[in-house]
Amino acid sequence: SASMHSGPSRLGSPSTPLWSGKGLTAFGRAFVERLDSMKVFVDLAHVDRKGFWDALDVHDRRRPLLVSHAAVDGVYPQFRNLDDRQIRAVADSGGVVGIIYHALFLEGAWLGTTLAKLVEHVMHLIRVGGEDVAALGSDWDGLICPPRDMPTCLELPRLVHALLARGLSSRTVEKLLGQNFLRALEMLRPT
Repeated sequence: SASMHSGPSRLGSPSTPLWSGKGLTAFGRAFVERLDSMKVFVDLAHVDRKGFWDALDVHDRRRPLLVSHAAVDGVYPQFRNLDDRQIRAVADSGGVVGIIYHALFLEGAWLGTTLAKLVEHVMHLIRVGGEDVAALGSDWDGLICPPRDMPTCLELPRLVHALLARGLSSRTVEKLLGQNFLRALEMLRPT
């Protein structure tokens, strides 16, 4: 795919608002079909809303969808965040949505977000799509601004504690921490 400064990719839409609303090209639609045929996840994390629905139009309904790292519009409206209809579509496919830890998507600030805001996004995701759709999509690659009280993976116990304190069962938290993704992967590539 093209960088965010060189225009839209041939596959669809990058993660910048400049190209938002363009949807998938014919090449992008064919690429979704090819990924499905190869049993490779169709990851819709960097596609705009029109592209999301374009991908669903050609996606093999027997395969789970993946949104590896995004947040939810129901907590903070942002061009990259998923609306409730998108969350339900991923859940209905048996797929997962990984909540990103980036402050810009969690609450619109580059700095200053907290673990509590991340938990709000997780809770909304579960309310809308159910406990089987929720996953973590940290995106700890050095290009995000994570919650200041959770800057690395070493603070994951804080997240677990916060989710349990919000009333989630330990079983639901285990699903969120990896079991949901592994279940979706098993659906995609049964052994």
